[in-house]
Amino acid sequence: MTDKHTMENLLVGYADGELDAATTAEVEAYLAANPDAEQVLAMHRETTALLRAAFAESLFAKGSTTITPPVPARTRRPTMRMWMALAASIVMAVFGYGAGVTWPDLLISDRSKMLTEVAEYHAVYSRETVHLVEVPASQIDHLKAWLGRRVKGNLAIPDFSAAGLTFAGGRMVVVDGAPVAELMYTRANGLPIGFCMFWHDATPGPIIVERREKQHLATWDDGKHSYIVVGEADRELVHRLAASAKQQI
Repeated sequence: MTDKHTMENLLVGYADGELDAATTAEVEAYLAANPDAEQVLAMHRETTALLRAAFAESLFAKGSTTITPPVPARTRRPTMRMWMALAASIVMAVFGYGAGVTWPDLLISDRSKMLTEVAEYHAVYSRETVHLVEVPASQIDHLKAWLGRRVKGNLAIPDFSAAGLTFAGGRMVVVDGAPVAELMYTRANGLPIGFCMFWHDATPGPIIVERREKQHLATWDDGKHSYIVVGEADRELVHRLAASAKQQI
């Protein structure tokens, strides 16, 4: 049986249509038994489409539909390398800083979906009063032990008191099948702000702020966990809280 690493390499060839019949059948059997591999295959197919589009464009002169005559043999190799670099830059533009640097193991659509889910959860829970949290701040030791196990690490509880926020406690939510610890902070004016932490093995990256309807989300990754500050607050406040949390962690 082909090992997982080899199979992942074969997915590239499968996406390009370069495999023989026997290997194609083996890959298709693997895909049928491993639904998660479909996401990897989708990424390879999208990359392949971008590369082909880049190479196809390179065959035409600018502003013309006529194929450009072949270049002399001695200059063909450097030109190909140039277009390879261009194609790679296009791929990076799609899978780059918007998703690849901070969330390298997720496609842009997956990351967007995750942020949207977090925003939706927070929009509901932040409007609760009696049941704002599952475990109150008074039981902080229990909260840290419980949620820390769920997110595979020491649960960080940032101090946002300098910004006028009071730690209220926390709860667990589930996003894309994975447990997420959400800590709630109340404030005198406005709905509570949430600080989320979950396990995610990815490359460390800078804080990025996005918006989902009335909410801003500031996200970053430290290599072992991903973090999100979320709330119906202005962009500057959310970014400032994220920067403070990142420094404390």
